[in-house]
Amino acid sequence: MTLHLSPLRAHAVTQTLFAPTSLERAMDRLGFVQADPIRSPATAQDLILRHRVTDYRAGDLERRYPAMELEEDYLYAYGFVPRRIGRLLHPRRGRELSALERQVLETVRSSGQIHPRQLEVRFGRGRVVNAWGGHSKATTRALDLL
Repeated sequence: MTLHLSPLRAHAVTQTLFAPTSLERAMDRLGFVQADPIRSPATAQDLILRHRVTDYRAGDLERRYPAMELEEDYLYAYGFVPRRIGRLLHPRRGRELSALERQVLETVRSSGQIHPRQLEVRFGRGRVVNAWGGHSKATTRALDLL
């Protein structure tokens, strides 16, 4: 079987650049929308959805996703996936928790809701490399990984 680039391009365009629809339908059709907090010129999710969702406004996905059938997860990057797809991603092969992650988990279990700054006071201001190659507070990264 021989694949040709032109039909493959046409298929990709028709499947991803569809007429504007509802946020729910767009998310279901796309199956994954990358999320990125960098707002230059806008967040990745807003740039992806603005031409695919009728009357989409910046931040609509973040405001509405808790009431939708969506999950935050990692595919190749962090983003939003419909629950039907999220179920296919799990269970993932587990890994051992680091010492800091175990301590943070125990603190959250015993204290209940806790602000990341309180963890920083308790466990220090250490920094680690984050998923974008920059640096994050070690306690915040531990929370993200948990």
